[in-house]
Amino acid sequence: MEIDKVEKVHSIGYRLKDAKFTVNQDFKFNVAGVKIDATQGDTDNIPRWVGKILSDNNLGVLDSPDMITELKQALSKEKMVGEYQISTLDPHFYIKLRESMKELNRDDFDKVESMMLELFRMRRGKLVKTADSIKLNSELYNKLTVEENIFYQTIYDNSKEFEKQITGGLNEQ
Repeated sequence: MEIDKVEKVHSIGYRLKDAKFTVNQDFKFNVAGVKIDATQGDTDNIPRWVGKILSDNNLGVLDSPDMITELKQALSKEKMVGEYQISTLDPHFYIKLRESMKELNRDDFDKVESMMLELFRMRRGKLVKTADSIKLNSELYNKLTVEENIFYQTIYDNSKEFEKQITGGLNEQ
């Protein structure tokens, strides 16, 4: 399965989830069965995609996770657990991080991208070592992002296939 297709599905799912939205000014609308009658100061949970549109039009503020802080914490945690352990990340960590990076200016984007790549490379190295010998189990599955789970399974399958080709099927006797 290709990562970009899985990411697309999970991104849609993330945008469909409710998020806290605080109204800046009174407004009403009814579009395609979505009806909102909002008063300044109201706070409500609405689908993230609706909140994003309203926020982009200065009608309110969409509460978004502080992914830069989460990235710094994830990087610190990954360094702390050592080279043979992997820390737990939210399954949608990279999806949420990329979404929040869209709002950054060029300098901040470059700094955050650099941290993200450091975290990614650290985790990738650990995953390659582990996937070469251990089948994905539920404990490890729950520590990985949706993208990392696909990557892990691909490495594991390719490693087993390569081993089979080298040994000529000797292990199957």
